[in-house]
Amino acid sequence: MNLWLDPQGRLCHRHRLRVRFGECDPMQVAYHPNYLVWFHEARDALMTALGVDLFGLAREGHAMPIVDASCRYLHSARYGDELVVQAGLRLSGHVARVSCDFQITHARSGRLLATGTTVSAVLDRQGRMLLRLPDSITHVLDRVRSAQLPEECPA
Repeated sequence: MNLWLDPQGRLCHRHRLRVRFGECDPMQVAYHPNYLVWFHEARDALMTALGVDLFGLAREGHAMPIVDASCRYLHSARYGDELVVQAGLRLSGHVARVSCDFQITHARSGRLLATGTTVSAVLDRQGRMLLRLPDSITHVLDRVRSAQLPEECPA
């Protein structure tokens, strides 16, 4: 299991990808909206690693729309670059919200290219925000927490 807890208590996962031709402008620089797409890919990979079935949530009548997203661009990614997108999951204690913090680094140099955050609300069939996470998510999180995850990224 490629999961660990960071010092802030976030459940973390790393996702690797390569910048594709269609994600670049004519200067071979990654077009800025793609960073949010890469955040989404990393979040999905994290949820899969946790064992959360996003389509199962939908069948249960829950939706997890992104209600806030931010990205801070530090350096450009270019065509063919291999990137590592680290996603760290934070849970709100007040309502059913899921926040994910991201770091995109260049795989070879380790240079930090971008940081960001997305926040998802968990809604019921009528579009109302839930006051607590669905049981299907809390069971997964309880199982993962009891697994005594490492406190740093596995090699």
